[in-house]
Amino acid sequence: MKKLLLSSFIASALTVANAATFTITVDDFNGLNTLGSGNNNLDVTKSENSLQLDFGPGSSSLGYDAFGTGTSTFGQSGEWFDGSYVKFGNSGNQQKLDFRITNNTGSDAKLKNISFDVRRQPGNSNPTGYTISYLASGDSALIKGASVATGSEMVNLAGVGSEVGTITDGINNFSEFIGANISGTAWIAAGGYANFRLIMTTGNASAASQMDNFSVTMETVVVPEPGTYALITGALVFAYILRRRARA
Repeated sequence: MKKLLLSSFIASALTVANAATFTITVDDFNGLNTLGSGNNNLDVTKSENSLQLDFGPGSSSLGYDAFGTGTSTFGQSGEWFDGSYVKFGNSGNQQKLDFRITNNTGSDAKLKNISFDVRRQPGNSNPTGYTISYLASGDSALIKGASVATGSEMVNLAGVGSEVGTITDGINNFSEFIGANISGTAWIAAGGYANFRLIMTTGNASAASQMDNFSVTMETVVVPEPGTYALITGALVFAYILRRRARA
C-alpha cells in the first residue's frame, strides 16, 4: 500500500514534465493556393494543431514561391497522385520555395522534424538534391541552445537540412531531423516564427519536379513552476521517510 501511494504521489508531481508533440501537414497545395488553381505563383497558409505554415509571399522578405502549384496526376493513382502539389522549374528563382513556421502552442517549442516528398520526372537527371536554410529576416528567430532564454539565434542562411545526389526518378521521401543536423536543439519561441528557404539542387534551372506531403513536427516541454519543484521535493522526502520506516 505504501509503495502504491508513493508511486501515485511521485507520478502526479512529475506529470507536468511530460513533452507534447505537435504536427502540421500540407498536402493540398493547389486547393489552398489563394492565387488560383494550377497557378504559376503560390500563396499558401495552413493552421493545424497550434502550428501554422506559410509558403510564398509573407514567408520571408523575398517570398520565393517556386513555380506555383500543379494539378496533374501524371496518369497514376494513389495518395501522392492527388493532383495537388508544389511545382519547381522554369528558372533558377523558381527552384526556390520560402516557408514560415509559426509556433502557436503557447510554449517555447523544439523544431524536431521537417519532411516532404519530391517527385522527379522519369528520365530526367535533375534535380539531384536540395538544401534547407534558416532565414534570419524580420522577426524570424530560430534559437539554438538548451532553451530559448539561454540560447542564441542561428545565423542567416544556416543550414538545417540537405540531400546531395539523392533524388532519383519517381517519388522520393525525405525526413530531416533538425537536432541531428545542427548538432543541438532548435527552438521557436511561444508566439514566434522562423523563416526557411528550400532550394532544389539542379544542373538545369528549367528542370521540372514536384513536392507534396510537407510536414513539420515540434515538441514543447513544460518547465515546472516553483510550486511543482516543492511538490517533487516533498515526494522525495516522503519516499525517504517511508524507506526509513520500512527498515525500522
